[in-house]
Amino acid sequence: MEKTRLNILPVPTFSSLGVNYAEREMQQYETEAIRITESQEAPVRVDVTDSSAFEINASEGRALFVIQYIKSDSKLSVDTSIAASAGARVKLVQVFERLPEAVSKLKVTLADSASFELVQLVIGGGDNVIEDAVILDGARGAFTAELADSLAGSDRLDLNLIAEHRGRKTTSEIHLGTVLSGTASKIFKGTIDFKNGASGAKGSEQEEALLLGNCVRNRTVPVILCSEEDVEGSHGATVGRLDEKHIFYLRSRGICEEKIYELMARSKLMRAVSKIEDEPTKARIYKALGWGDDNE
Repeated sequence: MEKTRLNILPVPTFSSLGVNYAEREMQQYETEAIRITESQEAPVRVDVTDSSAFEINASEGRALFVIQYIKSDSKLSVDTSIAASAGARVKLVQVFERLPEAVSKLKVTLADSASFELVQLVIGGGDNVIEDAVILDGARGAFTAELADSLAGSDRLDLNLIAEHRGRKTTSEIHLGTVLSGTASKIFKGTIDFKNGASGAKGSEQEEALLLGNCVRNRTVPVILCSEEDVEGSHGATVGRLDEKHIFYLRSRGICEEKIYELMARSKLMRAVSKIEDEPTKARIYKALGWGDDNE
């Protein structure tokens, strides 16, 4: 099977950095796209165990809440397409649990005053490639993304997120929390693209990465493209290890070092988990992360 070039950086940088694109094999879908509409009871929970394609459509002024829990012992590809009509509100939760190899592509189109909320959690995984592209086509569209990933051992993740502003006074807000340990490696490419005509648009992205080891590798590539003058764009990243003074202070309060690392790692992920308003899904996440329940 031929490899497909994925997660292409819109403005290439030095090839030696290894962030310009990812090449992976795309698994073929054996069935037609699964269609989800607001007529189904919310939340719509979907267990994804094989390569699949999804079409999600929200009619004008309607609301739709979809949860995709993606878990398999074999490699797979997931392709999700979302169209939100004027004034529609769509929320998508995607959980990737310890997949040996996966490729996920998400494309979202927002009409006038439509909103899209993405909550995405990656729990381990041998080799995951994820591309999220959101096109704010209509005026006053809104996009928020709360992303988190917990990678250990030799896990690898290549994450590419694009917020393309086309409509006037559109907004995007992106936050990513990362925890890396062992020899885990992660690439995050976050692009905010202000197209001509997107006057009054605002976009921001922020990453917080906690590195629990000397052999991990975290690469962050924030990109802001601008073809319109009257826009506001910002990005920032906080990447580092636990401060020795912080560890000493907590140990002096009777907290063992192992528990300190656990608490700090949990804080990076909890912001995304708290946005999942579905108890059965949260219970599965707590179990996968070894957290017990949310009261611990």
